[in-house]
Amino acid sequence: MRSDGIAAFVQSLSEAKKRASVNVIKGGLESGTWADELVAIRYATWIEPTFEVQVYEQFRNSVKGSNGLLVEKVQAGLAMLAFYKQELRIAPSAMLGAMKKLQASLGMPDILPTYAVDAPEGSVTGSSEVTHSFTELLLLHGKPYTAQSGYRRLQLLGLAERKSRPSSKHPDKEKLFWSLTDKGLQFGKNLTDPNNPRQRQPYFYDSLFPKLLSVMMNGIAA
Repeated sequence: MRSDGIAAFVQSLSEAKKRASVNVIKGGLESGTWADELVAIRYATWIEPTFEVQVYEQFRNSVKGSNGLLVEKVQAGLAMLAFYKQELRIAPSAMLGAMKKLQASLGMPDILPTYAVDAPEGSVTGSSEVTHSFTELLLLHGKPYTAQSGYRRLQLLGLAERKSRPSSKHPDKEKLFWSLTDKGLQFGKNLTDPNNPRQRQPYFYDSLFPKLLSVMMNGIAA
């Protein structure tokens, strides 16, 4: 619960219900962090503040009167999406796609927006900006980097990091892939790989790629 807004919501809900709305259990079969369904819903809607009220009310109404199993499924799904957003730094459009899959799997009405804006911080266009893969943009700009050497350069600058996922097709049972760090997100976004949803695939904003190349060539992290 790193967001100040979420922390305030948790405190207000706890006071209203006169009980803790978030509990941390260490050890045993129930080990983990357990939250009231309203906290889980509130946390998940963080990805699209504009639609927060609509998502909050519709999910609450859909769950109301249902059996306990459905409530547990909603809570588990929203907690998973919250982790997906915070730890994997997935772009809003990919996050929205994941929420739509959760919504459909639970048989809930289609209440989410049709699109999400992927844009660098400070963008005032109100729409997603054009992106391409690292390989495509390096070729377009004719710079002396291959995709792999370029990613290693970004890694040294703290803009990208090497991640891994389980894979039965590799001798060491894992596959490595690149992902943008928080600092690297100013130049691009992490999308889910269409061939494997557990893997990220960086895409870079066309408009900011010349600036990124300058950072790479001059050896100064942004």
